[in-house]
Amino acid sequence: MRRRLPDTFAGWVIVVLISGLALSQLVTLAVNYRTRTSTATVLEHLRIAERMADVVRLVGAATPDQRPKMLASLTSRTLRASWSDQPAIGDVPAKDWHARLFLEVVQTALWDVSWRSLRVALVEVPPGTPQVSIPGSSDRPQSLTPGVARSVDEIMARRERAAVLHVALQLDDETWLNFEAPFVEEGNISPPWSSPLLAFAALAIVAASVWAVRRLTAPLTTLARAAEQLGRDVDAPPLPEKGPRELRDAAHAFNVMQERLQRFVKDRTVMMAAMSHDLRTPITRLRLRAEFVEDEEQRRKMLADLADMESMVDSTLAFAREGASGEGDASVDLVSLLESICEDRDGVTLEMGPGVEARLPYVCRPLALTRCVSNVVDNALKYGQRARVRLLASPTTVTVEVDDDGPGIAQEQQERVFAPFVRLEDSRSRDTGGTGLGLTIARTIARAHGGDVVLANRPEGGLRVRIALPR
Repeated sequence: MRRRLPDTFAGWVIVVLISGLALSQLVTLAVNYRTRTSTATVLEHLRIAERMADVVRLVGAATPDQRPKMLASLTSRTLRASWSDQPAIGDVPAKDWHARLFLEVVQTALWDVSWRSLRVALVEVPPGTPQVSIPGSSDRPQSLTPGVARSVDEIMARRERAAVLHVALQLDDETWLNFEAPFVEEGNISPPWSSPLLAFAALAIVAASVWAVRRLTAPLTTLARAAEQLGRDVDAPPLPEKGPRELRDAAHAFNVMQERLQRFVKDRTVMMAAMSHDLRTPITRLRLRAEFVEDEEQRRKMLADLADMESMVDSTLAFAREGASGEGDASVDLVSLLESICEDRDGVTLEMGPGVEARLPYVCRPLALTRCVSNVVDNALKYGQRARVRLLASPTTVTVEVDDDGPGIAQEQQERVFAPFVRLEDSRSRDTGGTGLGLTIARTIARAHGGDVVLANRPEGGLRVRIALPR
């Protein structure tokens, strides 16, 4: 199964932060455990060594007759002592580091005691071998708290399985004291509230980290949304310049860019509208003068050229007005809007697709959306004789499809026809009219609503224009 990874900046920061925190905690716990283990080992060695030193002092001061009885009274559940003429272990160098450490600790504890030889060995006891008698759970004090009682039981259970330290010490009279003691490296005695406290601290740190990262990265999401909105509406409100300095700088740079784009679009739109408007007067004068031309054929051609020029001016003005439109959003019934467009034109049929009820409310700029659909339908009538309009709806998208029976558009030319004043001679006849701004205006309006206009040739012939709008 493929492991899922975060796909957001906040997700990655949270993962890295929590991973680093967890790794640092594990390293800290490991170091603490090793330190505590080493300390516990030295303390355990020292405890056993001091008890042995006390036994050695007492036995060394006693007479030979007193020693057996004294050793019997000094032997405890965790330390067994005996006296004999021979050592209980051979003269083998200590290989285990515990044994070497214990040898040094015992020598230190016996600094004020006279002795001749000292041997130490750590022996692993096979399972089932009887060991030094140790207390069971029934032997410990019943007043211990549950957490401490469990820890003590665990220590006792470890001693039953623990290795045994064997020590043979030769006294001045050449007799030997032999000792046996189970060695437990570490005990784990902790209060019952330690685990919940650690869990609460971890959850608090993770929650604080998630909150801080989301708060820091929220402006990035706002910036992405503002960039997407700028693509639909150049007059969108500026970004609030708040947050850390880097994010404030990014928001300020975005606002400066948006302001420059607004000035650029406004200047070009005003210039285009002014030029188109000013051309109306000379066109009108030329039309009047053409009426006085005596040659009928020349007069007809001149009037036709002037009509084309006037149509181009009107289309340019419409395009400029669309770019500078301040129309607000309103809720309209898309079914009624399409019905009104189709009823005003001959050769247009309307079909409702699956999921479309009698009414389909949609928030948009009504006049602009009417112009968008009208331009597409008019193109279908001009170049394909008939237009079939279909309204489709899904939970996220509203789509208006317009099919015609024309020659279609070559695949490599389908994007080019959206450029202003572009008309394809091979597929669209100039005799049918048009200035090459219909699809340009339609796509501009669709994209201002967050959608798009896409062309596709139908397998059975003709062109399909799909206007997709977000719901």
